[in-house]
Amino acid sequence: MILACTIVLISLLLLTMWGLFLLGEKGREKARRWRMGLQEVRGFLLHPGLYYYSGHTWVMPQENGTVRIGLDDFGRRLVDGIRRVSLPPKGSLVLKGKSAIQLDCGKKRAKLLSPVDGVVTAVNEALTEEGEALERDPYGKGWLFTARVPNQSFTGLLTGTAAMEWLKGETDRLSLFLHRELGLMAADGGELIPKPPAMLSEEQWQTLIRAFFYTS
Repeated sequence: MILACTIVLISLLLLTMWGLFLLGEKGREKARRWRMGLQEVRGFLLHPGLYYYSGHTWVMPQENGTVRIGLDDFGRRLVDGIRRVSLPPKGSLVLKGKSAIQLDCGKKRAKLLSPVDGVVTAVNEALTEEGEALERDPYGKGWLFTARVPNQSFTGLLTGTAAMEWLKGETDRLSLFLHRELGLMAADGGELIPKPPAMLSEEQWQTLIRAFFYTS
């Protein structure tokens, strides 16, 4: 009897400690998001201070006159499982609406369009070896490249409230797309199916990429 009670008490203690650990992890993640200024929009993270392109890349003006470019959380979730990223060479010209980046997701690949016209000044070399930083931190350590943009013109890009409303529309469009085009259902709350690159056929994958990244 004493042994049984002891086992129960130890089990309860371990469960309590595990719960506190999980709360601590969640608390640290919430604190990190707050420090970065990230907000949650229907399950996806968005930084309202950045500029967003319809192909799910973002633009951040830098103090030295360049801009930093990355993939938003919605786009990152579409290509969950990124292994490597092919980036434009330093010194090369990128054009708005033209292919500039390729994501390697194992047997599947996806191209991203540049959100601006400019000359590449630096690339995130860490991503050419593995995509972990982009998977973990798309608005921070997972940035893609920087570019010098004439007059820092952000015409056609969305920011602030407009960007948040656009993302809400994208989540609605995704739910409809998964159901109507692919015969799939998003999880409750508009969440994506897990690891689309692994679960979709090549034809379904290409359809998804064309619909949200506007590439093939």
